[in-house]
Amino acid sequence: MFNVKDQQKKIAHITSAHGREDVRIFHKMCKSLNNKGYEVILVVADGGGNDVKNNIKICDVGKSTNRFTRMFFSTKMIYKKAIELDSDIYHLHDPELIPIGVKLIKMNKKVIFDAHEDLPNQILNKRYLNKYIRLFVSKIMKYYEIWLCRKFDAIIAATPHIRNKFLSINHRCVDVNNFPFIQKSKVENHAYSSNSICYIGAISRERGIDELLSSLKYLP
Repeated sequence: MFNVKDQQKKIAHITSAHGREDVRIFHKMCKSLNNKGYEVILVVADGGGNDVKNNIKICDVGKSTNRFTRMFFSTKMIYKKAIELDSDIYHLHDPELIPIGVKLIKMNKKVIFDAHEDLPNQILNKRYLNKYIRLFVSKIMKYYEIWLCRKFDAIIAATPHIRNKFLSINHRCVDVNNFPFIQKSKVENHAYSSNSICYIGAISRERGIDELLSSLKYLP
């Protein structure tokens, strides 16, 4: 994997699906790089406007009204902004930005893809899609990743499982797990009752809420 210390110091984190306050992107990655002395720019499509926060320049290309406009029109605006920034390193956070990454590589830019999720398996959980469509799209995305992600200069995975999958595609892959900040993970000394449950993360089927509720039958 290339050493970021050997490169110029302008790094652009780019996302079309996450907000500017995303914990993994902004608070963990952008702020950490900024603290190390790098110039960091965050490109988003959340409709919050341009801003500067924690010495990080935030560029907003505007919020899309639906998934279709996000995947086609927002990505077009993001690519235009990426070219305009002329950064030395681009860190992409969404699968729909993979084609943008390939174009930037052809311009001799260093590009990192951040695999937040196991995309082919994630598609299988999209309940708004027909079962057979899910299976078909999942299969297509599997080969899509294999075909294009080998081109990236590095891949960062959110879990060891995702890292191991991508290592067969691109050997320049490491995992940066979504562990909580130590200073923010201390539970305050409240008088909780003995039948309390602590749940961390988004409450959804994809995040395991069904399994959590089912587990209650094993408790007194």
